[in-house]
Amino acid sequence: MSQLSKDYARKARLRSLDTIAVKNNTSQDYIMWHDRLGAEPRRELVPKAQKDIGHGKGINHLPRFLAERYTTNMITQEITKISDEDWEKKKQQYRTLDETIQHAGQQIRTNDQKLWAEYFPKIWLGVVKKYGGDEIPEPEATQIPDTGDPLKDMMEKTSLADKTYEPQTKDTKTT
Repeated sequence: MSQLSKDYARKARLRSLDTIAVKNNTSQDYIMWHDRLGAEPRRELVPKAQKDIGHGKGINHLPRFLAERYTTNMITQEITKISDEDWEKKKQQYRTLDETIQHAGQQIRTNDQKLWAEYFPKIWLGVVKKYGGDEIPEPEATQIPDTGDPLKDMMEKTSLADKTYEPQTKDTKTT
C-alpha cells in the first residue's frame, strides 16, 4: 500500500470518529446497536423530538459513522413515508388492477436528490467535536463524484457534513 493510500485510510478512520449532532424530528425514539468501539454491543439513542437527553430536544451527539447510518435511515424512512402517502392518494384514480400496476413505477424514489437536499440539514446538524482536536477546519472544495449513494453525494455537494454545530440557546435576562 502506498503512503498516500495509508494517509487517506488514516484520515478516513479518524474522520469517522468525529462527533456529530443529529436530530430526530419524529415522535418515536430511534435506537441502534453497534459494536465498533468495543467487544460488547452498545445501544445508542436519538430521542424523539419532544425528549431532551442533555443536548436539546430530539438531539444527540454520535460518532460520524453512526451519524451517517442514522441520517441515511431517517431520510430514507421520511421519503418512504411521503412516497407511501402519495401513492395511496394516486392509486385511487385507477380503476383496474392493471392500471394500478402500470403506474406503480411513478412513486417517489428514496434516492431523490431534491428530497435529500431538503431533509439532510434538518437531521444532520453539524460537527460538535473533531476527533483528535477541537479545531474544525473549513470544508475543502473537492470534485463532486456521483457515487450512487445519496448520503455520500449529499455530504460532498454541500458543506454541511463538516459544518460546526452551534446549539441554539435562549437569551435569558437576569434582573
